[in-house]
Amino acid sequence: MMITKILLIQQQVSEIPPLALIAEGTALLVYTYLTLKLSSKWRSTRKDATRNLFLSFAFYFLAVLMLFSTKTTNFLTGDQIDISSLGINVGYAFSLLGNIFLYYFTEDIFFDDDNRVTYLKDVITLANGITLGFLMIFIFQLQSAPFLEVPGEYISTHLLIWHVLVSTVGFLILFVKAFQATIKANTRVSRGGFLMISLTAIFEILVFVFFFLDRFSGAGYTYWYFIAWMTASVAGLSSMIGYLMPSWFRRLLGGS
Repeated sequence: MMITKILLIQQQVSEIPPLALIAEGTALLVYTYLTLKLSSKWRSTRKDATRNLFLSFAFYFLAVLMLFSTKTTNFLTGDQIDISSLGINVGYAFSLLGNIFLYYFTEDIFFDDDNRVTYLKDVITLANGITLGFLMIFIFQLQSAPFLEVPGEYISTHLLIWHVLVSTVGFLILFVKAFQATIKANTRVSRGGFLMISLTAIFEILVFVFFFLDRFSGAGYTYWYFIAWMTASVAGLSSMIGYLMPSWFRRLLGGS
C-alpha cells in the first residue's frame, strides 16, 4: 500500500521545480541556525536588544518554514494539495512581524534618549499592523457564511507594494544608522561588524526587488526567484556575522 502511494506521488508532476525547494531549503537552514544562535545569546544576556533581534529572526524563520513546507507539500502531491497561497500569505504575516521587531532592535542599538523619534516606532508598528489585518482577510476570506475558504486569495498587488514600502523604510533606517556607526567606529572589528549589519539591510531590500522582478515577469519561476532566495540566505549570513561577531571574523580583522 505504501509503495503504491509512493509510485502515485512520483507519477504526478508538480509545476514547482526542485531547484525552488533547494533554494528555500537553503534559506531555511540559514535562518534556523541564526535563530538558534540568537536564542542562546538572549538566554545569556537577557537584554532587550538581543530579545528583539531573536524575535525578529524567529519570525523570519517561521516565514521561510511556512513557505518551504507548503511548497514541499504541493511538490510531493503533484499539486493535488495546493496550499501555496496559504503559505505565501502566512509567510508574509510572519515576515512583517519580523520587520517590526527588527526595527525595535534598531532603536535599541542605534538610538539613545536624545535622538529617539518617539512616534516613529508607533507609526511603523501601526503600518505593519494594517498589512497584517488585510492579510488575515486574504487568508480567511469569507465565501458564504458561516464557511471560510482556506487558503483564500493571494495577497493583492496593492497590499504587496504597501508591505514592501513599509519594510523598506525600516531597512533604510537600519542601513543609515549602521553605516553611520561604521564611520564612527574606532576599531576594525567594530567597523566590520557595523558594515555587515548595514549590508544586511541592503540585501533585504534587494530580496524584495528580485521577487518583484520574478512576480511581474509573467513567466512562472524565473531566475530572479532563485536569486531572491540566494540573496535572502546571504542577508541571513551577513546579519549573523554582524550581530554575533564570530571569532573567525574577529581574527580576520585582527581582533580577539
